Amino acid sequence: MPLCLSVSKSEASDVLRVLRGLKLLDEEYKITRANSTILIPVKEVDKESLVRLLGGFSVVECNPPRRRGLVNTKMPSMDHLGEVVIVRRNILDYISADDLINRVKAVYPGVRAIWVKEETCDFYRKPVLRLLWGEEIREIVVKEYGLFFKVKLGDVYFNPRLAEEHHRVATITKHGEVVLDAFSGIGGFAIHTAALKQVLVFANDLNPVAYELLVENLCLNKRRLKGAVIPLNMDTRELVSALRESSVDRVIADLPHQSLEYAEIYEKLLKPRGVLHIYVLSRFNENIEQVILERFKGWCLEGCISVLEHSPGASIYRCDLLKV
Repeated sequence: MPLCLSVSKSEASDVLRVLRGLKLLDEEYKITRANSTILIPVKEVDKESLVRLLGGFSVVECNPPRRRGLVNTKMPSMDHLGEVVIVRRNILDYISADDLINRVKAVYPGVRAIWVKEETCDFYRKPVLRLLWGEEIREIVVKEYGLFFKVKLGDVYFNPRLAEEHHRVATITKHGEVVLDAFSGIGGFAIHTAALKQVLVFANDLNPVAYELLVENLCLNKRRLKGAVIPLNMDTRELVSALRESSVDRVIADLPHQSLEYAEIYEKLLKPRGVLHIYVLSRFNENIEQVILERFKGWCLEGCISVLEHSPGASIYRCDLLKV
């Protein structure tokens, strides 16, 4: 008999995101409701492993209905954002558009739009999207750990697979810190951090649309914030004229293709013993730690971890450094 996680309705969206990230969601069965709880089918692993990975939730035997018309072949990688699904262009190299549409609609019957991400372009990392099927939905609101984020598809960079990383960095930030989110986008790192900790966050992004959404998202989440967020719309290089030197405890530099170019800015703004979380795109055959140490001579490198697969053969890494 299949296993299900029994969760409250308010927790369901966050649990679904975690299960998809761990590839544990069993797409063969429907998600069902039992009184006041939601039953989410999970793949065949033993109960002890599930409890270890997702402690705090009940693991129960269940008998959910199978999804009708579900295609037996493996579903391609995609981003599911409520009523919107976004797939990568290369998927259509080995599956027809009609077949893809049928698969998506079978797994996500409530979807209203399927977009194809053709590429990411210009300085703002904006995705070029083509509507494959459905309505031209451009504005959506997504939820991460109980926080709400408005997104304008095609106008700003947004990756739902970074939700765990937003939360992870927020948890290691300390109360009372001054934090600079140097490339904040719509506010993922900044709002997660201010929601968990009593901090002052300077959230900066050059993209005017991202800045407008950052301000809106601060309003959407104002009752959840313990700390304060000051939104800025500047070139990151100009921050040295807006902030005092050695005034920041922690810098988040999430601009993987170009983050290394701003090393001098991080060094000027960070306090001694300040922390830098820098995100870098690197191929698997490169020594990412050596690249970082060559660029940040004299700093203490605490380690680099892969946080997101970018393409076959390359990942985005977060490297944590201490200014000494």
